[in-house]
Amino acid sequence: MKRNGLGMLAAVLGLTVALPAVAAEADRRQVNQQQRINEGVKSGELTGREAVRLERQHRSLQREIRRDRRDDGHLDAAERARIDAKQDALSRRIARQKHDAQSR
Repeated sequence: MKRNGLGMLAAVLGLTVALPAVAAEADRRQVNQQQRINEGVKSGELTGREAVRLERQHRSLQREIRRDRRDDGHLDAAERARIDAKQDALSRRIARQKHDAQSR
């Protein structure tokens, strides 16, 4: 059961990156963070629970970026600063989880 669940998680994470709509809307940093999460799952540096939690935070940030862009088609300085701070925090969480003592 555990093995099957992790396989499904990897498939879902892979599909997230492959979707053209997501890739078209996501900026370079979002794509990079998604790849870091996927690599952590593949290498065993992230447990399934860690990967699910990081993926949920990543999707939340993507939704926020789309919502902010929906207003006028771009991000103003305040929105960009807020998003950059959230991306910095997510990046630190990814690094911390990948390099902690836990593994699959």
